[in-house]
Amino acid sequence: MKKIAVVCAPGIGDALIFHIASHHLTLAGYKVSTITPHDFGRWLPKEDDMDCDAIFLQHDNSQRAKEIHAINKPIYTFYGSHNEQKHGPLKEGFDYVCDQSHTMVENVQEALKKLFNINATKENGIVPPKEVIHRLHKKRVIIHATSSSNEKNWPYPKFIKLAAWLNSEGYEPSFLPLFPTLDQLFAYIYESGFFIGNDSGPGHIASCLEIPNLIIGKSKKQMLFWRPGWPNNEVIYPPNWCSKILKINWNNLITVNSVIKTLTNRTLIK
Repeated sequence: MKKIAVVCAPGIGDALIFHIASHHLTLAGYKVSTITPHDFGRWLPKEDDMDCDAIFLQHDNSQRAKEIHAINKPIYTFYGSHNEQKHGPLKEGFDYVCDQSHTMVENVQEALKKLFNINATKENGIVPPKEVIHRLHKKRVIIHATSSSNEKNWPYPKFIKLAAWLNSEGYEPSFLPLFPTLDQLFAYIYESGFFIGNDSGPGHIASCLEIPNLIIGKSKKQMLFWRPGWPNNEVIYPPNWCSKILKINWNNLITVNSVIKTLTNRTLIK
């Protein structure tokens, strides 16, 4: 049995998305290790053995990725974007460059088809524990008001106003607590009714767990590529012309009322 290591970029969303590759390579008969700093507990298997015959690398331009890319083994490389001066020439049959008008989930599916001739679904092998009940608290609306970068954050006072509106409509807004483990974070999201937040890892978790969600993003271009790629997902972003003409920070161009209209007009909360 051929052994392959799937090496993910550091983000939680990256790991969830690249478990699609791990899952479908396993189904195709490979012995797969998924190299990620994250431990998903009961939800996803953890196997991080770099003793392998080949590597499927998510190239994030980090020093670590460059070192792995130079290993003397067959390297299948997944590029978010490719620059020949930086990355060298593309290797036919081994390299995939993303179509940034498609989500990351869709690009992983396309890479599996191109590089391994695997027709992959969006399944990533995640298995909810039996004792956790999907959308048990349907009125609980998770609000995630932070992210890995302040540039991706909608203003916190607007989240407060949104929470007040949700409360007035009979929902139970809950600013996402900090959990000591990803296992607990997954369980909390899985049992919630809805998720609203910035472009960040927990949004990908909600989408992957089929929790209806609305992501507030900075631009259409970014959201086409980085939005969560599983079902029940919507995004809101300012019109492209606004930021160019008005030269106003993107997060000031999305009002609380526009978020509420998106929620109600598309009957996302139900």
